[in-house]
Amino acid sequence: MSLHSRILPVLALLALAGCARSAQSGRGATPSAPSAARSADATGVRWTGNLTPTQQRSGGMGPRSQSRAFGTVTLEALPGGSRSRARITVSGSAQSVSLPWAILPGQCGTGSLPLMNVNSFQVIEVGSNGRGDLTTEIPLMLPTEGSYHVNVYWPGGQQIDEVMTCANLKRG
Repeated sequence: MSLHSRILPVLALLALAGCARSAQSGRGATPSAPSAARSADATGVRWTGNLTPTQQRSGGMGPRSQSRAFGTVTLEALPGGSRSRARITVSGSAQSVSLPWAILPGQCGTGSLPLMNVNSFQVIEVGSNGRGDLTTEIPLMLPTEGSYHVNVYWPGGQQIDEVMTCANLKRG
């Protein structure tokens, strides 16, 4: 049996398999439909939570005092999937301060690392009335599942012992 006569049946089988796969995929939606569905799902991602005060700790000496800061957090994926909009309101905090914040995996109180460097998030500017409102875009694709929270830190803070208020996020 020559090499030519052995390769020909293999090539015929491959061509037949390719035609069957092509016909099978043609029965459903158009090839662009799955990617359109994924992008629609990505833009529909929304996480919300309520900021609640946390107890401050001082150098291993146990709880020192409780913050009085409350507020809300809304995170929404923007079209395109690579950016998100964050809306955060804080009230009852110190007056005329800049508060850093971050999105972290897990629940409030866990020592996890932020999804992005804390310095990558625009600070929340609190006015003389003790209220701060922030609406900003962040270069982050929101996750579609898992457990996440937002920490708002005391001015200059970035560590778990410097969290002023925290919100456990829920998808919705």
